[in-house]
Amino acid sequence: MSLRIRRYEPDDREAADAVIEAALRHANAYFEDAPALVDGDRLAEYVEEGGEFLVGLLDGELVATTAFRPPKGVAADLATADDDTAEVKRMHVHPDHHRQGFGQAMYDELEARASDAGYDRLILSTSARQEPAHAFYRQNGYEQTGQTTVDIDDATLGILVFRKNLARGR
Repeated sequence: MSLRIRRYEPDDREAADAVIEAALRHANAYFEDAPALVDGDRLAEYVEEGGEFLVGLLDGELVATTAFRPPKGVAADLATADDDTAEVKRMHVHPDHHRQGFGQAMYDELEARASDAGYDRLILSTSARQEPAHAFYRQNGYEQTGQTTVDIDDATLGILVFRKNLARGR
């Protein structure tokens, strides 16, 4: 079985939301009232802003998501960001499909598209609870550049910020 990666389409909304929620719940990083979990029109927020929103399909079932866009929010506040920097968002694989290489395939496609779009750097923020994600990003050349906390659902959540310079000459 191979993963087919393509651009998000509006009809993917329900399945993409289900993958994102399942992955965050599995990582103990899902909060009902977290505003960062609410995207409006994904094509407008990502693609039309100069980024991309990708989905991964396995035998027609949406099992993974990833996106990049110009930086906003915590990552932009804590990392040096300019017009050559994109923010990685929505990097999730449904827990039923972990450890099959789908996250790496999604990430590789995202990085290639970000580079092709002219970005020289990638930044991202992730919760301190998502230790497997930290390891994944470090294995892909990221370094932690900052950290902060946010209050969500009467809890304080640690947020880590990572950065990576992309290879030139792609």
